[in-house]
Amino acid sequence: MSIFFNAVFCLFVVTLANFGLRRVVPRYALSQGELLTMYAVLNAGIAVSGHDFSQTIFCTLGTAHWFATPENEWSTVFWRHVPEWTTVQDRSVLQPLYEGDASVYDTGILMGWWRPMLWWTAFMTLVAFVALCINSFVRRQWIEHEKLSYPLVELPFDLTLDNASAFFSRRSLWVGVGIAGGIDLLNGIATVVPTLPQIPMRVDLTAAFVERPWDKMDKVFIQWNLYAIGLAFAIPLDLLFSTFFFYGVWKAQRIMGSVLGVQTPGYPFPDQQLLGGYLAIGAVLLWTGRRYFVAVARKAVRLRADDRDSEEPMTHRFALWGGLAGTFALVMMLYRAGMTFWFAFGFFAIYFSILFAFTRLRAEVGPPLLGIHYSGPIQLMVAGAGSRRVPIRSLTVAAPLWTHTKEIRDHPMPYQLESFKLAQKANMDTRRLWKVILIATAIAVPMTLLAFLQASYHYGGTGGWRGVAAYTHVERWVQTREGADVPFLLATLVGALVVFVNTALRLRFVGWQLHPLGYLLAGYYHLDRLWTPFLIAWALKLLILRLGGIRGYRQALPFFLGLVLGEFIMGSVWGIVGLATGERMYAFKGW
Repeated sequence: MSIFFNAVFCLFVVTLANFGLRRVVPRYALSQGELLTMYAVLNAGIAVSGHDFSQTIFCTLGTAHWFATPENEWSTVFWRHVPEWTTVQDRSVLQPLYEGDASVYDTGILMGWWRPMLWWTAFMTLVAFVALCINSFVRRQWIEHEKLSYPLVELPFDLTLDNASAFFSRRSLWVGVGIAGGIDLLNGIATVVPTLPQIPMRVDLTAAFVERPWDKMDKVFIQWNLYAIGLAFAIPLDLLFSTFFFYGVWKAQRIMGSVLGVQTPGYPFPDQQLLGGYLAIGAVLLWTGRRYFVAVARKAVRLRADDRDSEEPMTHRFALWGGLAGTFALVMMLYRAGMTFWFAFGFFAIYFSILFAFTRLRAEVGPPLLGIHYSGPIQLMVAGAGSRRVPIRSLTVAAPLWTHTKEIRDHPMPYQLESFKLAQKANMDTRRLWKVILIATAIAVPMTLLAFLQASYHYGGTGGWRGVAAYTHVERWVQTREGADVPFLLATLVGALVVFVNTALRLRFVGWQLHPLGYLLAGYYHLDRLWTPFLIAWALKLLILRLGGIRGYRQALPFFLGLVLGEFIMGSVWGIVGLATGERMYAFKGW
C-alpha cells in the first residue's frame, strides 16, 4: 500500500492527544513540524520493517544449510558459495529457528546471529542513505520547479495543521469516517461473531468464466474497498480512466492468446512488461529533466556551492558524491561476499532506476500501490546474459536479494521524498530531517530482525517457504545453465515501447487520455481487486467536476479523505485487538 495505514493511525491518535495538550497546557503541545517529523520516522521504520524490504531477506538467511537434502544437493551446489558473515550456517542455531519453542535471547543463538545482523543493518542503511541522496538531488526539480502534486501527503498534512480544527470540523469528513469506519466495525464484529452477517465488500466472478477462452482471464473480482476509492479520488482523471481501460486490455491479451492457441508459458508476460515499462519511465524522466540534472551535477563536480543549497536537505555536492560513494560501498559489499563486480554494479543500476521511477510516479499521481512481480534486477540480468554466463557464486550471493526485489512495494525511497514534500509545505528544517530518517532506518533494521527472530524461535519456521523459493530459483538457474531468455527480453522491450509510445503521444497530442502508468498499474496482479475502486472514483470525480468544477472537487475531497481515515482507524483498531487476543480479525485491505 502506498500509504501506511498504521502510520496514519498513530498520527491521528497523537494529533487528538495534542488537541488536549493545546487546550490544557499549550506550551507542551507539539507543533506541526514535530508531528510530521514523527510521521516521517514512522514511515522510515515501517518501510524498513516491511515484507518486501527486509522480512523476505531474513527468511533466506538460514535456508541454504537447513533445507539442504541429498535429493536437492544444495550442500554441493551452494554451501561453498554462501558467505558465512551474511548468513547463519550453524545447525544448532538453525534447528530451534525452524522448530520453535525456543528463545532468541539465548546466548548461543545471539552469538550465531550478530554478524549477519550487523552486515544487513549496514547494507540496508546504506541503501536508505543512497535513496536519500537521490531524493535530495531531485527534490528541487520535482517539488519546486515542476510542482508535482504529491496526493499522498494531503491527509497527513491536513491532520497536523496548527488550525486543524477547521479540517476536523468539516461535516463531510466525518460522514466519510462514519461510513467507512462503521462498515469495518460491523464486519469486524461479524468476524468475531460468525452468526452475524457481514456487509459484502467483494464479489468473486472467477467461477463464472470457466469455459475456454474466458478461463484465461484468471481472477475476476468486483471489489469496493472504500479506502482505495478515497485514495483514487485524488488521482488525475486520465490515469484513472487509463488504469481500468488497460485492465481490460490485459484481460483481452489473455483471451486472444487462448483464441489464437498461444502455448508459450507465461504469456502475455505481464511481470516482464511492467519491468520494461518502469525502466522506460526512468529513462524518460532522466531525458526530460536532463538540463536540471546536468547543471546541478556540474556544480557538484566543480565543487561549487549553489546559492540555494542551504534550502536543501543536503547540498547537491554532498548528495552527488554521497550517493556515488554509497553505491560503490554497496557494490563492494556484494563483491566482498563473492558476487562479480559487474553483476553487483548492474544490480544496483537497475534497482535504483526502478525506484527512481516509483518515487516520481507516487509524487506525480499518488496511486494506491506500485510494484513489480518476480521480474526484478536479478531476473533481468540473468535473462539478458543467460544463466550459464553468470558465475554460480554470484547467483548464490544474490539469492537473498531475489526476495528483496521481487516486488519492491514498501521501499523507503518514495516515503523519504514525501517527507521532504511535507517539510517544504510546513517550512521544516530538512537538514535535520534527513538525518533523523537515516537514524530511524539504522535502528529499525536490527529491531525488525530481532522481532522476526523472536517470532521464529517461538513459533518455528516463520516464512521459511520464502527462502526456499529464492534458492529454488537459483538452483534452477545453476542446473539448467541456459542462454539468454528471449521471451523475457522481448516482453521487457514491449513494456518499454508501450511507455515510450504513450509518452510521445501525450506530448504530441494535448487531448491524449491514455497515461503510460495506467498500463503498468493495470498489469500488476493486485489490480484484479482494485480496478473497481478506480472505476468508481473516476465516475464520481468526473460527475463532480462536470457539475461543480474545481470548487466542487475541493468541497468533496474531505469526504473521500474521511473514507481513507475511517478505514485506517478501524482497521488499526481491529489489528490491535488481534494482537491482544492472538486471534485473526477483520482485515479491511482485502488484497
